[in-house]
Amino acid sequence: MLNISGSDITAEACMDQFVRLLSKAALIEREPVDTGDGILLYTSEIHLLDMAGRFPGDSMSQVASRLGVTKGAISQTAKKLEQKGYLERISPEGDNKTILIRLTDTGMQAFSWHRAYHAVVNDRIAREFAGLAGKDRENIRQFLVQMEAIFDDCQETRNRITREMVQNKTAGP
Repeated sequence: MLNISGSDITAEACMDQFVRLLSKAALIEREPVDTGDGILLYTSEIHLLDMAGRFPGDSMSQVASRLGVTKGAISQTAKKLEQKGYLERISPEGDNKTILIRLTDTGMQAFSWHRAYHAVVNDRIAREFAGLAGKDRENIRQFLVQMEAIFDDCQETRNRITREMVQNKTAGP
């Protein structure tokens, strides 16, 4: 195993911890939440409400870009939220192509719930982070940037390995 900085901590042990963290985050993302009105909202819905609350002048295309998802995904989620009474989709006068999202009062309450939730969670993370030396914080940031780049390449890596496995299978022994 590859040791990190000559310590007893292996890269594999760090990856195991990282995978556990991602698994827990994925579990949190899958669980719908009640923001206080008895209606369950899924993470994609909460995140759309958050973007609409933080960037009220954005079009659906701009929100899709901010969230890193397709316009179609945003459109479907917005339609569900409109049916649930959390937002309104509106077109600016004279512009039939642009669709803006406006939170209703219920949507504003859900947005406030989400902001309060993140204030608590982010405060806990910030306190942990603040306890680290400046160089350690920069190392963590750089590590996260590198992990994002690796994740960006994952689909191509999967495809390449599948192609190689298929080629090896068809080539025979």
